[in-house]
Parts: sequence; structure tokens; C-alpha cells
Amino acid sequence: MKSIINLIVCIALLSSIGAYSQSQQKIEMKINEVGNAKLNISMTMKAQEWQIWNSNYGNNPSALKRDIERSMPAYFLDDFKLEKDDMNRSFNLSLNAYGVCEINKRGKWIVDTEQKDAQLTELSETKYMLVSSPPEYGGNLQQTYIIELPEDAKNIKTDKNAFGKTVFEFDMDAPSSGFNFIRWAGILLFIVGGGWASKNMLDK
Repeated sequence: MKSIINLIVCIALLSSIGAYSQSQQKIEMKINEVGNAKLNISMTMKAQEWQIWNSNYGNNPSALKRDIERSMPAYFLDDFKLEKDDMNRSFNLSLNAYGVCEINKRGKWIVDTEQKDAQLTELSETKYMLVSSPPEYGGNLQQTYIIELPEDAKNIKTDKNAFGKTVFEFDMDAPSSGFNFIRWAGILLFIVGGGWASKNMLDK
């Protein structure tokens, strides 16, 4: 199952944090009515951290994009936008991630946090906060997630999956098939049009 944490944990790797201080990172995820997400990641660093991060990624956004895509091959990502503030040693990265939510066999929408007994704070009916310190960073990185579920989400609750990890579960109407119909109809028309043009050329 796809998960929020697995989706953006590679972003933590891009921060180039050191072992000498705790760094803080904010990840905002807004999920829409078809289960896709807009991600916004921001971070402010110490001088040495900023120097390392800037040399690795800040001055080479294409390397940042490439490494994120390699770290998340199961997802379709686009609309990468990186903004830097050298004066305040901070960056802001936004991107779109498709297929963040799943619909289970019972018709419930599922968003996996990939954390056992996640400490969630409810900010509103559809917005939650989760604070995490990934063990692989020895407590030197604190991540604050702001997770905003779709406005149409109903009966939101947290549950545990088969591995005991916290998941969001909610009701929402399934995506309309209209988009897929229009898309495939367009492809079909393109193929038919191409075939018709080829036939006319052969007749001539």
C-alpha cells in the first residue's frame, strides 16, 4: 500500500542534515477528490547544512527532480517548483503526486501514515497534524506533516492496517469515469483520424 511517509521520506534525504543539530521540516499535503495530492515541503537550515544542501541540490534543481523521481518510481510526479531564500537559508519545494489514496475492497478511501500509533492532532474536520522524528536520522530531524483530506470526505476515522500502522479511512464518492471516457475517446479519435489520413494518401 502506498503511504504518505514513503511518498515523501526521500525529501528528508535531500535536506543533507548534519549530526550536530536538530533540523525541522514542514510537509503539507492536500489531497483532492480523486485521490491525488499537492505537496509542499519547506525547511530552514543552519549555515553548514545550507551550504551542503545548496551545493547538492539548490544550485541544481534538475538533480533534485531526478533524485525524487528515482526514489518514488511507483508514482507519477509533475509540476516541480523549487524556491530558495539564500538570505534565510531556506527552501520551498512543491509538486503534484498522483494516486496517493487507495480504495479498499469495502469501498473505503485509505491514506496510510506508515507509522505505528501515530500521534495525530485534529486541526479541523478534514485537516490533521502529525509530528515525526525518523529513527534513521537519530533524532536530528523533526518533520511536521499537515495532512488535508478532501472536502467531500465523510466519516473520517483512524484505524490500523494489518501491520499495526495508523491509517486514515473515510467515505467519499468514487471518481467519475467521465475523465477516462473523454481521454480514451480522444485517443480513439486520434487513431481513427490517423488511419483515415493514411487511407486517403494511399488512395491518391
